[in-house]
Amino acid sequence: MNKTRALTISLAAIASVVVVEGAAGLLTNSLALLSDALHALFDVLATLTLLVATHLSLKPPDETHTYGHGKIESIGGFLGGLLLFVLGVDIVWSAARRLIEGEHNINPELIGFLAIFYTLAVDGLRIFVLNASLRGGESVTVKADLFHALSDFSSTLVALAGFAFASLNIFVGDTFAALILCALIFYLSLKMVYRTSLDLSDAVPKSVFNRVKASIQTHPNIKHFDNLRMRKVGDKIFVDVDIAVPQELSVKEADLIVSDLQKKIQDTIGKSEVSVKLKPSPQQPTLVDRIQHVAGRVEGVRGVHKVALTDVGQAQHLTLHIEVDPNLSTDRAHEIAEEVERRVMKEVSGIGSATVHIEPTQEHIKAYVIDNRDVAESIKEIVEANRFVKKVSDVKIYGDEKKEYADVRCVLRDNLTVEEAHAVATEIERKIVEKYQRLNVTLHIEAEGDSK
Repeated sequence: MNKTRALTISLAAIASVVVVEGAAGLLTNSLALLSDALHALFDVLATLTLLVATHLSLKPPDETHTYGHGKIESIGGFLGGLLLFVLGVDIVWSAARRLIEGEHNINPELIGFLAIFYTLAVDGLRIFVLNASLRGGESVTVKADLFHALSDFSSTLVALAGFAFASLNIFVGDTFAALILCALIFYLSLKMVYRTSLDLSDAVPKSVFNRVKASIQTHPNIKHFDNLRMRKVGDKIFVDVDIAVPQELSVKEADLIVSDLQKKIQDTIGKSEVSVKLKPSPQQPTLVDRIQHVAGRVEGVRGVHKVALTDVGQAQHLTLHIEVDPNLSTDRAHEIAEEVERRVMKEVSGIGSATVHIEPTQEHIKAYVIDNRDVAESIKEIVEANRFVKKVSDVKIYGDEKKEYADVRCVLRDNLTVEEAHAVATEIERKIVEKYQRLNVTLHIEAEGDSK
């Protein structure tokens, strides 16, 4: 079900509640029913605002909104959150007035209970329809109206409790229940206002930024990057970045790198639009750079290192090491080495002969440093809280495109056996992971002299 249809159904349903509960409240003189009808009236206004905002947000980009109209949806969610907050203030005011004035002239009749049960059924229908719509994709306006529906359902339960207490001549229970409901409404509204205000200010979660950064840093053919910019519009993230690639690449090879990076980022953060500006590497490639580039393009080569050149007469003799799949047969590995020798001598001038050494590939992880002093300090406090720890010498936090890591170095008290020290380290690691579940934690135990 699309977003506008879900909001339209919700609007029609809650409008009927205003009529039914309002009429029942007047007939029974029930403040609980009248307050809940007023609650529903506020939600009619809020849902109407959200519906208009969602309709506008679905318009395609144009000359004046080149990033689309998704921000309008964020504005709708922001206004919906503010209206919900106003509603909470109204409930508090009504509850306070009831306590002060002691108004108890309620006529609990069957029509009141029928109106309440009708409202509960309508609220249940709205929750089901809006929740089903969210399964098809994120929408701040639909989510805002879902929060409204949930608060409606809760407030109707409050009205039911108040009306039931009134039938038993117990009136104060309704007031306290309304205050509890108000705390929930304040929480939901402030949370919605906070989240949508971040969208309106172009903020993106730091974790998302770090994942994109890691995707670029770990790409093997990108020399460096800068001007990484991100913004969130509706449910889509826009990414702009400038990357530098080796100058000797062909246009086709450079385009393949750009396409691969765009797909990598989209796979990492989901719905997004990635714009990559390609720039040549500012540094002229050295002879070793050209050799590594040519050798690295040979199918089956996973890494090139230890490049050495020796003058032999008028030409140069080259030795280099290549990494290949350790599960390859010897014959296949030698075929790859011979192809490397042939291509280097053909494409790099001045190379008279070449010798290639074959090595099994070693797995390396390119990581980025995470500079989060608050988390580092919190980890340090957890470690120092253990009675066997003398001091913490270092806390490093870093990550790659898949995981985040924390390496902690500390000194333990004297006279612990290896088994005891291992138990202490395991317990500390467990406590850190309990607080920061995304981290892979390693505790390094040092001798007193090592940490100086």
